[in-house]
Amino acid sequence: MYENNGYYDFSEILEELSPKKRVFAALKGEKVDRPPVTSIGGCEGTLIVDVQKATGIYLPDAHKESEKMARLAMASQNLTGLENIRVPFDFVVEPEALGCVIKWPDKIDQELTILTHTYKTPDDLVMPENLLEKGRIPVVLEAIKIIKKEVGESLPITSFMVGPFTLGGGLVGTTNFLVWTLKNPYYVEKFVEFSTDIVLEYAKAQYNAGSDIIAICEPNASCDMIDPRMFKTYVKPALTRITDELEGLKVLHICGKVGPIIQDMADCGFDGISIEEPLDIRKIRPLIGDVKILGNVQSKNLALNTSDAVREEVKKVLGAGVDLVEAGEGILLPTPLDNVKAMVETVKEWKTSSQ
Repeated sequence: MYENNGYYDFSEILEELSPKKRVFAALKGEKVDRPPVTSIGGCEGTLIVDVQKATGIYLPDAHKESEKMARLAMASQNLTGLENIRVPFDFVVEPEALGCVIKWPDKIDQELTILTHTYKTPDDLVMPENLLEKGRIPVVLEAIKIIKKEVGESLPITSFMVGPFTLGGGLVGTTNFLVWTLKNPYYVEKFVEFSTDIVLEYAKAQYNAGSDIIAICEPNASCDMIDPRMFKTYVKPALTRITDELEGLKVLHICGKVGPIIQDMADCGFDGISIEEPLDIRKIRPLIGDVKILGNVQSKNLALNTSDAVREEVKKVLGAGVDLVEAGEGILLPTPLDNVKAMVETVKEWKTSSQ
């Protein structure tokens, strides 16, 4: 049996390994023929301008309509060859559902942003009785159901949501929230507690709709934003509560610098951690136990470099022994389709070229 960086040649028994089985096996620490190439973590997801042009389905319509969201997500997987289908396409579903005003872009390569933060103090925090009917949450849940009906068990359906610390910042404004961590910790605690309740209800609904893997994205929890001690104080307990209550496969993504908190991230109980920072995989392995690593092809390089340069970077990531190959920050909207395909093809050729 041939071994290369922890991957084995089980061609006889894994010849017909489906993308879903491969992704599940990789996250569970089971033997795989090669690492999957996916876009589960990351804040940017899988949607690019080239896919919109190829399908004739454009943003912002696909943010608002379940059928278009589902069709665009499935087309993205089909055109890129990535081994998962992911929705939604933006980072503000939850703040919008909770009453924040969203700025809708007028170009297909622009992200949605929060225009008005409507919360001021913990007194404003009221858990909606009908959260799953608010804003575009029903759109996302219906899109998951449509995808599930179409793809069955061949491909993993993955979805994501904002983590509780980042969602708290979205409700009041990130700058205000970060100031509170220093001057008003009680406010931070109450907003994180409220946001954790939101995350749990929405996550369980995503699983029920048909999502196989949920990613919790916490960009505001990186060491670029807060001190590692604050991660232990505010973020880690909330994330641990989430993993305690969610039974399905789950991944934690944090953008930027995470080296000082990598062990705490692993301790939160997720099946995998998605990283953007170009950390030395070999050095962090002893710190994270059995938790799997997703990443860490640099998203900007994927968007801006040549296809040949992308292939070389992907080979380095594979050689370092990452468990699931991904663009660390997700796939940026302007990324050329050819570059995404180069990443995917390089990973899928790894089994053959490594023997």
